[in-house]
Amino acid sequence: MGHAGAEFWDQFFRQRREAGDDLDWGGLWTVPFLIPLREAGVRTILELGCGTGHDAARLAGEGYAVTAIDVSGEAIGQARARFGSMVSFMVADMTRRLPFPDGRFDAVMSNVALHMFPDGVTRAVFAEVGRLVRAGGLFVFHVNALEDRPLRARALPARELEPDYVAEESGQTMHFFSEAYLRELLEGWRDLQLTPVPIPHRKTGEPFKQVWRGIARR
Repeated sequence: MGHAGAEFWDQFFRQRREAGDDLDWGGLWTVPFLIPLREAGVRTILELGCGTGHDAARLAGEGYAVTAIDVSGEAIGQARARFGSMVSFMVADMTRRLPFPDGRFDAVMSNVALHMFPDGVTRAVFAEVGRLVRAGGLFVFHVNALEDRPLRARALPARELEPDYVAEESGQTMHFFSEAYLRELLEGWRDLQLTPVPIPHRKTGEPFKQVWRGIARR
């Protein structure tokens, strides 16, 4: 079962750059993690699916040593041009074993980037996160919730490839997560907090997106 890869995301970020429409949600994804990261004594953070680097730069600005990866060389090029002095950016595919030793990071963060894969790949990615986070470290993330599927389908019709895993007309693939599925993926993690987060449209205030916010301790 395939998923959108580097070619799709290079084109995605190239079109955004050419349109002057950078993908940045402000502090929406990072602010809720600042207190948990501080309380856990985190110093080193790996971000998976960093895009053009805004969230990684925000954490670096808070004093963390941040390594950030994305499968898109286009995105990483933009990120390095803006924030290369603050963050160590790397082109890498999170669906493959990453070139870091076990327990290398105090925390792994991923914001709306883990929900692009079929079930088998998703399980492998979550297992790799478990390998990379030190004992007592944190995994903090946002993923699209099951409730997001009808919201997204209004503008982006899709065909189902697996249960709750769809391909959209653009070629983008999307997996929608239930609470039960997340708890299964994170079995063995401690102090798991899952919070449903509705996101209104910036202009109309209408329901726009629904995600899960997750915080888990290794």
